[in-house]
Amino acid sequence: MVPKHKIKSVVDSIIIDLILDYFNMQSLSGKQEMLTGQDFQVICENAKDIYYEQIMIAEKPGVA
Repeated sequence: MVPKHKIKSVVDSIIIDLILDYFNMQSLSGKQEMLTGQDFQVICENAKDIYYEQIMIAEKPGVA
């Protein structure tokens, strides 16, 4: 059986993980689970930074 939804990029996966962590932290601290647009932008910036760090560590440098 082929899954209907595939994650198309590594960044999408990182964003999903960060959102889940965000909601889990809110839930564990007794707060209402809510994600604002500003919070989402911060999560996207964090995901971009994590992705670039992974590329810099895992990928071989290019030769010019």
